[in-house]
Amino acid sequence: MKRFIILTGLSGAGKSSAMRHLEDLGFYCIDNIPPDLIPNLFHLISNNPEIEKAALVIDVRNPKFESLLSGLIGRLKEGSENVELWFLTARKDVLVKRFSETRRPHPLQKYKPGLGIERLIDEEVKLLQPVEGMADRVIDTSDMTPHDLKRLIKEMLSEERRGLQITFLSFGFKFGVPQAIDNLFDVRFLPNPHFVPELRAKTGLDEDVRGYIMSFPESLDFIDRLRDMVSFTIPLYDREGKSYLTYAIGCTGGQHRSVAVAEILAENTVKEFREFNVFVEHRELKIRKKLS
Repeated sequence: MKRFIILTGLSGAGKSSAMRHLEDLGFYCIDNIPPDLIPNLFHLISNNPEIEKAALVIDVRNPKFESLLSGLIGRLKEGSENVELWFLTARKDVLVKRFSETRRPHPLQKYKPGLGIERLIDEEVKLLQPVEGMADRVIDTSDMTPHDLKRLIKEMLSEERRGLQITFLSFGFKFGVPQAIDNLFDVRFLPNPHFVPELRAKTGLDEDVRGYIMSFPESLDFIDRLRDMVSFTIPLYDREGKSYLTYAIGCTGGQHRSVAVAEILAENTVKEFREFNVFVEHRELKIRKKLS
């Protein structure tokens, strides 16, 4: 069965890098094609036995992009079950920095020449909201290197993956809330190992830190409730046909409590749902690992 990926998202979020990675993985990639030609292109690729997988990059560089919001992307997805929509995004401060470093103009600048970079980013975010809502996969590249993005794309395309791919993501609120998530749990009310001198320099991956957090009744009670909620929602997400599911767990700095809770939830999920691939990612520790 052929595989199509429609790749879109915010300017500066990494679509060009993602396209190069897809090309390295054997995808036939086409960038910035006129919208009027897209349906015919899909038909040609579908009938070309030499092309097994293709990726199409669509974004606001094209003056007719707004017309896509009226239903073209939706019709492409409805017309074939093997069409996926990937949406790349990043935090506003990261996008501003990237445009500053590359000195490239924002694509919307030629249509709105009087606006500064921050206003242009705001305009693009507003314009793309309907498309983001249709996406099968939203990828936040704010804290990713090109290598991180390549690794994530390989995981997403892995032939081993079947059905739902679940990620438990720990983070620190003081560094910003992740964008590409489905559920968010705030664990800042749990006892904080940061204020225990012998635990401060360690992380939630250390047994004594985890033991300290789980030594309190409120921690045990909360984890039990959280386990029940995760166990209840996973089959429902799977029933709806969701491919990627992310539970984000946040504490103040993303070092102790959120890390420990993410590990506990991931370990429990691996045991309960062996049919799915389960990952745990600690954003502030720059660690991502597969548990199943």
